Amino acid sequence: MAYKVPYWVWRRLSPFLSLASYLYFTTLHFVFWILNAFRERQYVREPTDRLLLISATQAVRMIAGREITSSQLVEAYIHRIEQVNGAINAVVVKNFDNARRQAALVDEFIADNDDDVVQERVQAEPLLGVPFTMKDAIEVEGQIVTCGVFNRRDFKCEKSAEVVMRMQNAGAILMAITNVPEVCMWVESINKIYGRSKNPYDTRRMTGGSSGGEGALLGAAGSVIGIGSDIGGSIRMPSFFNGIFGMKTTPGVIPLAGHVPEPSGYKTEMLRIGPMCRFAEDLPLLIKVMGGDNAVKLNLDEPVVRKKLRVFYMEGISENPLIQPLDDEMRYALKRSVQFLERKYDLIAHRIDIPLAKHFMEFFMLSMSHDNTDPKFSKLMLCTNGTKGDVNCYQELLKFVIGKSNHTLAGIITGIIDGADPWTKEQKNELLYKRDRMKRQVRELLGNDGILLFPSWPCTAMYHNEPLLTPLNFGYTALWNALALPVVQCPLGLDSKGLPLGVQVIATNNNDRLLIAVAQDLEEGFNGWVPARRS
Repeated sequence: MAYKVPYWVWRRLSPFLSLASYLYFTTLHFVFWILNAFRERQYVREPTDRLLLISATQAVRMIAGREITSSQLVEAYIHRIEQVNGAINAVVVKNFDNARRQAALVDEFIADNDDDVVQERVQAEPLLGVPFTMKDAIEVEGQIVTCGVFNRRDFKCEKSAEVVMRMQNAGAILMAITNVPEVCMWVESINKIYGRSKNPYDTRRMTGGSSGGEGALLGAAGSVIGIGSDIGGSIRMPSFFNGIFGMKTTPGVIPLAGHVPEPSGYKTEMLRIGPMCRFAEDLPLLIKVMGGDNAVKLNLDEPVVRKKLRVFYMEGISENPLIQPLDDEMRYALKRSVQFLERKYDLIAHRIDIPLAKHFMEFFMLSMSHDNTDPKFSKLMLCTNGTKGDVNCYQELLKFVIGKSNHTLAGIITGIIDGADPWTKEQKNELLYKRDRMKRQVRELLGNDGILLFPSWPCTAMYHNEPLLTPLNFGYTALWNALALPVVQCPLGLDSKGLPLGVQVIATNNNDRLLIAVAQDLEEGFNGWVPARRS
């Protein structure tokens, strides 16, 4: 087993490592600020069409009540996408003509039937006439779905993912497919097919990944509900950076069949397909539709007695100099959310620290590779439709330098790292023990009536390419994938730079209804999604 540095040595080095960490991250951010200081901040203007300011839940009621038509709603969103997509580059496949035809059929049905018949159909199709969008990693019959892989740029799917069929069977209308990073494995949504997506609150900044195009489109009010997926924060990061709600549900509720790539082993516990939306009231509706019969075990309609909740919070990941320290505005946002819940629920929240959290990177990497038969990342970079062979990432790195590679720098580096195996068998067993121990600690702490508030990220949305030099920041979300727990990301307004703030809320498995209740309360206290404005 590898040599371990004695604890007392770490104790003595800790102040110097903390100082070095602070200086590194401060200097790095200053350099990127200088590089972008002479580029004007551009942002997506607030929508003026009232149809873009209602939730999906409201929209269904209004369509069924003949206050609006499905065609009007679809046209409003098509027009909004045409307005904003040039700035944010979020939509990569437009399904507008088909969406218009489906909306017209809904309107024709409502016009030809009385209220009772319409209500019966709404009971069977609770998203009747509402448009939705989804990330470019979930199969749709007849559509090109690439997962950001260059060799899939012309590959049409032969069938739809189960979650897509459930949305369509519930009456929802697919309007567009949105951008992702290469193989959905980076915190910036950029690939060699469609380019880079940009943040609607400041186009100089990242949208997050891998559901980054989806997050950007929703944040820009170009969609009302969307489908994302999350194996290391891929729903929650884009939801945070773009000021919306996003949820990673309890494992086993929403089916993964049809996700590209499809997981195996412990990854099936880590990866979640789930909802992204601008309004918290849409979360339970979307989970019921996506989860089908499996959602019954979540008891989403059972009232949550707020005053009986136990509330805990952590101020990030400590004792790890390789991850960016929590910045002041994120810390303040966390404390404001805790104080709001304390007042609303008439309770005292408890600050905690779980020392094992500092091993987040080991937990995540080992969980991604320990007990599954998935192809290596270098294989997935080549293609995911049966092509033989894999990518020589070292050769691709040289080709990237001279501008000849079909792969992104983040993808190449990830492929190199994915090929490494830094632990002995004994070390792996020890890390798995620690991971499962932390999972048990959280489960026993929270029980069935506790929630844990945790920062969404160390800071708000970074400048483009800045994450390449801060690769471990994603540990703030990835930790909870390694522990396979449900989490909801909630917006908390904007910071001094006009960028979205947020907080994650964690519960134990099958207690998703607690997360939805807290998300709705935080929306009440902090106004939920708010459009970009001049800072």
